[in-house]
Amino acid sequence: MDMAVEMAKSDPDRIVPSVLLVDDRPENLLALEGVLKPLGARLVKARSGEDALLHLLRETFAVILLDVQMPRLDGLQTAELIKQREQTRHIPIIFITALSRETAYIFKGYEQGAVDYLLKPIDPEILRAKVRVFCDLFVRGEMIRMRSVESDAKDVFLADVIHELKTPLAAAKAQAQLALHQLGDRRTDATTARSLRLISRQIDRLNRLVGDLLEASRLEAGSVELQTSQFDLSALLEEMRNRMQPLGDRHPIRINAPEKLSLIADKDRIEQVLANLLSNAIRYSPEGGPIEVDAETTGDGVHIRVRDRGLGIPREHQQLVFERFGRAHGSAFGGLGLGLAISKGIVERHGGRIWVESTGRPGEGSVFHVQLPLVTPPAQT
Repeated sequence: MDMAVEMAKSDPDRIVPSVLLVDDRPENLLALEGVLKPLGARLVKARSGEDALLHLLRETFAVILLDVQMPRLDGLQTAELIKQREQTRHIPIIFITALSRETAYIFKGYEQGAVDYLLKPIDPEILRAKVRVFCDLFVRGEMIRMRSVESDAKDVFLADVIHELKTPLAAAKAQAQLALHQLGDRRTDATTARSLRLISRQIDRLNRLVGDLLEASRLEAGSVELQTSQFDLSALLEEMRNRMQPLGDRHPIRINAPEKLSLIADKDRIEQVLANLLSNAIRYSPEGGPIEVDAETTGDGVHIRVRDRGLGIPREHQQLVFERFGRAHGSAFGGLGLGLAISKGIVERHGGRIWVESTGRPGEGSVFHVQLPLVTPPAQT
């Protein structure tokens, strides 16, 4: 049996594909049931075309096995009605016929959904193989659909939680500031003032986390508008080096860029990406070491590299770090694992791409690459 069906069978909440067997002769239905039973699918029997259409109103099927020669509503007429209905037209049909001349009509007019046929007497192995393929496709499709629905539900829930958090956080911050203002310089309340300042700082931290969550959700939903302008990337890198260069020389930041590198992009967003890459390089280099930033033009784009000598990223985690809540080194270094997901969203909104190279060996560090067009495409703005 195929892997998706096997996975479904081993899962307590498994997806069991249903197969509709349509034939006016009970002995034929019993024979089909015997051949298909090893597949583990749910087998539903219908004695007429009308009966089959009633079953299709109630549930969906992975595949329909349809006898062509039936009284009243024959197989071809039944298929015609199935294909006319929006909810059932994509269900695959395997016609079963004893007359090879009828196969000429079988594919006529069927533009949507898979259509196949088998000639009597039916080879059990071939029948099982064909039905197995359609069952496997059905299970895979249902798994993807369920994951999509779950993901959408989580995103909606997350967005609601973020918006619900913003109001009480703003109110708490305002109350803490008001209390500090009312205390003024009274020394008798120095302990209270310290506590209020600590509360205020923690509220600011929560606000930043909530802001990051909102930013990540908006970028993933494609609802972030870019404010593009022309600016000098080399000057921005130098400005950021001066601002982010830590005290002492544990993490000297070295810039290697042309004297001027003109870029048309959202300056604030690109600064956000660079700040994230530089702060990560510092955070994940506990033993110190230089951080090198290279920027150069490549054809009609710009290539930025941020290299550190830190812990590095194991190969199996290198894609994970660009996902929401993805962290290569667990919670040991703090953060929610949103920074690189946000950076990826920003870079891709500019029509660029971001990736990492690392051996995963401590001390050899990582190189984060950002490729951006010199001019942000109009479709992305």
